[in-house]
Amino acid sequence: MFQSVYAQDSLEVVYTQEQQDTLVKQRFIDQYENVFMTKVPTRHMFKLGLTFSPNYLFAVENSQTQSTSYHVGYEYKAFPSFSLGTEITAGGGWGSQTDFSGTLVANVYGRWYYDMKRRIKEGVNVNNFTGNYLAVVAEKSWGIAESNYQLSRFGSEFGLQRRFLNNGRIEFAIGAFYQLYQKGYYPALLSYEAGKKSDFAIVSRTSMGLAFGDWRRNRNAAICEVLRCDESLSQQWKLLWPKIYLSSRFAQATAGLAYERKLGNRPLSVNAQVNADYMRIVSSLQTGTEARRASNDIQIWPSLQLRYYLDTKEKLRRGTGGNNLSGLYLGPHSDFVYYNSETIFSVGRPKKHMGAGAALGYQQTLFGKAYLDFALSSSYNFLKPGPYEKHWLSAIRLGFGLTL
Repeated sequence: MFQSVYAQDSLEVVYTQEQQDTLVKQRFIDQYENVFMTKVPTRHMFKLGLTFSPNYLFAVENSQTQSTSYHVGYEYKAFPSFSLGTEITAGGGWGSQTDFSGTLVANVYGRWYYDMKRRIKEGVNVNNFTGNYLAVVAEKSWGIAESNYQLSRFGSEFGLQRRFLNNGRIEFAIGAFYQLYQKGYYPALLSYEAGKKSDFAIVSRTSMGLAFGDWRRNRNAAICEVLRCDESLSQQWKLLWPKIYLSSRFAQATAGLAYERKLGNRPLSVNAQVNADYMRIVSSLQTGTEARRASNDIQIWPSLQLRYYLDTKEKLRRGTGGNNLSGLYLGPHSDFVYYNSETIFSVGRPKKHMGAGAALGYQQTLFGKAYLDFALSSSYNFLKPGPYEKHWLSAIRLGFGLTL
């Protein structure tokens, strides 16, 4: 009996301790780094894209107050804070009075990325082209307007350049330049002056497009961090990135503001927008006695659109987008154009237009602070047209700016 009782206590108790560190090691990626490629070293960069700048070549009656040019360039990082580069830009179009007008521009520059050394030391950047800079620029232009001309200019720029994702690039700059016209006149209509061949100018510039270089491509690019795919947005103010050109003989400025609001939870919105353009040309004509004339051209263009975003429901169903103000849209469009000029430069330009039609476009919010809006619109003028005016007014716009 004693042996039977003792035998029941023959089991051994074994104590074991489970390892507490069972989490898999993870690497947390900085979203800013992943989007803007601040930690991707780069020494060579080829650029391809579009440049948007005030248009000081076209005749006023062309309705061309802004110009879009194609550019190709190359930038080389000689030192972490210094780079050398070159760029070629070409653009043009057909006007109502001057047939084809266009420009070809070539420049060379040196850039000082003044905060790059500090950012590298702090570990938030490596040697690349994402940063703010001060630049010295030498440029040569060839133009075709009423007459051919050549322009040389030298000056400095303050700008910022951002690389994003694998091949994206955007750049803003404003500069002060000394300009010299070799043939002794300005390209704007009726602006010939044999005496004064040079002046100073302040010019803004915006460019965006593709970039190719010696960096390793990121296979897991955080594109939704740029596009804010899952963001819900019911309203936004939009400020068009301004464009300016200021000199003693020519001045131009473009500004725009818009407000868009969703109608309930449906993919419908109302977009109200106004764009304003101002252009001033000072002309000196030598006809025995020198006559000096100034043209002040003002254009105000408000518009109202009802937008239906065609792909919102599909993006929500697939989980690739949110209920916001981004995507492909279609809807009715109405606008009113008021144009006023003090001189005969207004020949061939509609002075008033009140119309209704349709618009098709694509809008995308970027980084939560910027937007891109590409739109095609056409409206029928219900006002009585003048001798040089047409009933239909069509426009192709690429707007880039900040959301407020």
